[in-house]
Amino acid sequence: YIMFSEQDKIKILKLKSNIASYYNLQMKKIGDRQLESLFYSNCVISGGCISSLFHDEAVKDIDVYPTSTKALTLIKDYIVNSNKNIKSVESYELDEDGNKVNKGNPHPLITQNAVTLTNDVQFIYMDTWENCKKKFDFIHCMPHYDLATQKLYISEAQYNSIKNKALKPTGLVEIKEKRVEKYQKRGWSIEKQLTTPFSWSEL
Repeated sequence: YIMFSEQDKIKILKLKSNIASYYNLQMKKIGDRQLESLFYSNCVISGGCISSLFHDEAVKDIDVYPTSTKALTLIKDYIVNSNKNIKSVESYELDEDGNKVNKGNPHPLITQNAVTLTNDVQFIYMDTWENCKKKFDFIHCMPHYDLATQKLYISEAQYNSIKNKALKPTGLVEIKEKRVEKYQKRGWSIEKQLTTPFSWSEL
């Protein structure tokens, strides 16, 4: 049974509101009603953007995950085939002095796992949300906001990890040192010895 203090409940409600507001603001930038409708009916928001919004920090991107295989294929095909609002990135290589040298035309930001839109909403099509979350390394990335029901799902352990900026491995995958360093630069801490994996009920 999860026990949140009244102060924590207020913070969680504010977080839920911030997620919805930020997402709506970003989607208005591209003005694609059909894509909004597809996301609304079939997707959840999860990943690092939730902790960034909790701490009022800059959001790099919003990860949107499909809730079914059918939705995954439908939305991926719609975005890729319409070929609009897909973010482009410059191609470059480094010269002898370590400076970036342009290598030609920008290319769309589409990988085998995701596509990034011009509003920095990233549609993850590696797998469905239920399967993707089993590959998450830290528990603070696991809360999710359901676009259709407008509900935020967050456990006590996940909330405390975000609130305290304390990295807690899920125990589901190997932790990469670069990921830890990335968060430490942003003020997160991690215990030296984290040997006890969380149970699914805690996650």
